[in-house]
Amino acid sequence: MTGSIPSWTLRAGCIIALGAFLLGGESAFAGGTRAPIMVELFTSQGCSSCPPADAFMGELQTRSDVVAVSFNIDYWDYIGWRDTLASHENTLRQQAYAKVLSSHQVYTPEMVIDGDENVAGNQREQALAIIDRCKNEDVDQRIPVTLKLVGDEVDVGLGPGPRREATVWMAHTLSSRAVNIGRGENRGRVVTYHNIVRSFGAVGKFSGEPVSLKLPVKGQPGEISDGIVVWVQTGEMGRILGAAQIKLPPK
Repeated sequence: MTGSIPSWTLRAGCIIALGAFLLGGESAFAGGTRAPIMVELFTSQGCSSCPPADAFMGELQTRSDVVAVSFNIDYWDYIGWRDTLASHENTLRQQAYAKVLSSHQVYTPEMVIDGDENVAGNQREQALAIIDRCKNEDVDQRIPVTLKLVGDEVDVGLGPGPRREATVWMAHTLSSRAVNIGRGENRGRVVTYHNIVRSFGAVGKFSGEPVSLKLPVKGQPGEISDGIVVWVQTGEMGRILGAAQIKLPPK
C-alpha cells in the first residue's frame, strides 16, 4: 500500500533476515549455503495490497530453508480499520530501517532481505530470487544459533563468529490467525496471517565470542504465542548474521 503517509510517520523499510533455522534444537547449516533465510514482512489489515503478501508468507512458512515472520503495523489504522494484530513497536521497527535501506520508504507490504535489501512483499518471484541468491552469500560470516527448550526457558547458544558488534533479538510468535476484516480497504475479507510477531525485544549483545542465554518461553501477559525466533543483527538495525526459530509444544 502506498500513498499519503501521516506526517508523524518516519520513512523506513522492513526486513528480511538470513539465519540458521532451528526446529527442536538442531541447527541447519549444510552444503556450503547459509540457509534458511529469515523473512520479515511488514503488513497491515487495512492495506488492500497486502493479502497476496500475507498468503505468500504462508507458503514461505512451510519451507525448511526459510524463517518467515509477520510484523503488523499501525500507521494505516486511521483509514477505517484498526489492525487487530498491530503494535506501534512494530511500526517503530520498520521506521528504524530508514538509515540502512536504499528505498528510504515506509509502505506495505514490504520485505527486506538480509537486513539490507527490500522488496514489495507481493512481488513473489522477485522475493524468491533474492532469497535464493542470499543463501550463497558470505557463508563464512554466519553466526550459528541454537535453541533448546528447557522447562519454562529456552537455552540460546550463539557463535563463535566474526568479530562484529551485534544485537541479539527475540520474538514470540503465533503460527497463524484468520481475521474477518469489517471495515477499510479489505472490508468483508477474511485474511490469514502467518508466524505473527506478538512481542519482541533486544535480549543481549554479541561481539564474536560464544554467548549462552536463558530466555523465557512465555511472552507478554495476555498474548498467545506458540513459537520463538532469535536473531543476531549487526549493530541494532543492520545486516542479519544468524537466526533460528523453534516451535513450542501444544499445551
